[in-house]
Amino acid sequence: MKLDQLIVCNPSDGYKVLDTFEQTTFPEIDNKVQVAKEAFVVWSQKSLQGRAQILQTLLTAFAEQKDEIARLIALEMGMPLSVAKKWDVDSGLFHLQGYIDHAQQWLASEIVYETEQEVHTVYYEPRGVIGASIPWNYPFSNFIWAVGQHLIVGNTIVIKHSEHSVLVTKFLEKIMHSIAELDGCCQFVYGNGKDVGNYLMHCDVDMLWFTGSTQTGLLVYQAAAKRGIPVTLELGGSAPAIVLPDADLKMAVGSIIDYRFMNSGQTCDGIKRLLVHESILKDSLSLLIDRVKGKRLGNALDDGIDIGPLVNQKQLEAVQNQVADAVAKGAKVELGGKVPDNLHGAYYEPTLLSHISFDMDVWTQEVFGPVLPIIPFNSIQEAIQLANDTQYGLGGYVYTQNQQEALKTSQSLQTGSVSVNNASYVVPQDPFGGYKVASGFSRVHGKFGLRNLCNIKTVAMKK
Repeated sequence: MKLDQLIVCNPSDGYKVLDTFEQTTFPEIDNKVQVAKEAFVVWSQKSLQGRAQILQTLLTAFAEQKDEIARLIALEMGMPLSVAKKWDVDSGLFHLQGYIDHAQQWLASEIVYETEQEVHTVYYEPRGVIGASIPWNYPFSNFIWAVGQHLIVGNTIVIKHSEHSVLVTKFLEKIMHSIAELDGCCQFVYGNGKDVGNYLMHCDVDMLWFTGSTQTGLLVYQAAAKRGIPVTLELGGSAPAIVLPDADLKMAVGSIIDYRFMNSGQTCDGIKRLLVHESILKDSLSLLIDRVKGKRLGNALDDGIDIGPLVNQKQLEAVQNQVADAVAKGAKVELGGKVPDNLHGAYYEPTLLSHISFDMDVWTQEVFGPVLPIIPFNSIQEAIQLANDTQYGLGGYVYTQNQQEALKTSQSLQTGSVSVNNASYVVPQDPFGGYKVASGFSRVHGKFGLRNLCNIKTVAMKK
């Protein structure tokens, strides 16, 4: 079957075509899986220390090219250059270094039972070949999260990056191929999700890894179930932020703006719904409007840009429809709410909405764009009920100066991670993943994440 070419466009510059690429054919995908299987035999037998040394060489190679990696990210998916450098490339390198530094500790064998006669030890062993599909929103970090973790534990991987991140993926592939010891360990396939991605998820691999939409994630889950193999799913999010009356408001507002509008709001666990105590609602809204007005919207490659375009026209139209639905049902646009007149591309003004009702799409759906609905509450019980009123459960955010209240509130949120007062949980030591099926399951990062990628073996021996 002949697949259409991939067309790479610039969302900052009127969707100007940057390049075209052929999609990987199905026979080519089968061949790449076989190559990864053959590479697994060698790679999995290397010591953990040996694998770490090779990945340290890879990290150095990535770091030497980080400016070009960031430029390609900004060019093809619209992340502002400064954001791409700090929050995608540097963050990805930080995570890879974390895997390298801590894997020996996280994957060390453990004695779990011992008597005078016996000793029982648990070992963490590589699973095999992984079929992975990852999204465009943080192209480098998503790549590192998938490839770095699997390689360090001894797996090999066949990976499909998003069709909206082809330029940077081709560049990453070139860097990977420069490390001779990694030959065959990371195989790249290119194409859309419905053809190439779907085919890969049904190939003869030992585990699936998917980051992306809830709808597609459930299809990947079904593919894993048919073959009886494990799967890691990191799916959608509609993270609530709860601002309690005693919160440091200036700090909270700055944090909320970062977690909502960074990368044009295209962050899985970014703040999607803002819950503010009614006693500080007016002051919070005033401060939000003032701060957001100061953000500069524009071409992702230009200096001083805070917010770039959305990734493509389809994503722009989805956000427009969600805001239109809210306005039609009575929402008030406090700021933004439209496409800017002076920019050509997938641009949407950072938007603040009030007077939210719970039948609006901005409440019931994940909003993957620079839109923030704001809802008042009058008690912590109401705030928790509203926060948990969602099919998603990836991240949550709490702002209060009362440590006891912060912990109590965090424990009541049905989310995999909670940030209190701007503390980031996105570090390589912290397990990351969701509650509830719409946000996926399983965990990545830290000892819990790496062990999840392994076969776990218990050896019981007589002394």
